[in-house]
Amino acid sequence: MPNYLVEEIVIILVVAAIAIVVIWQVGTSRRAKAALARDTELRRIAERAVATQEATEGRLTQVTNQLAEMDLRVATVERILKDAE
Repeated sequence: MPNYLVEEIVIILVVAAIAIVVIWQVGTSRRAKAALARDTELRRIAERAVATQEATEGRLTQVTNQLAEMDLRVATVERILKDAE
């Protein structure tokens, strides 16, 4: 086998190895970026869910307070009606 043919094969193998490593690293980088974007989006969704839950809890507290006030008013009206009899 001629000497220049061995050198060409070695050069092709080195270039192929470098190409494989570059492609592998680009793929790893893209997967990492995609995972980061996904995590960021999930964090944003979780924060929005927590904010919505807190708003719902606040509104539920308001409704509960209004209901308690209505119970007191109904009890007062019932007492007045019993006294009127």
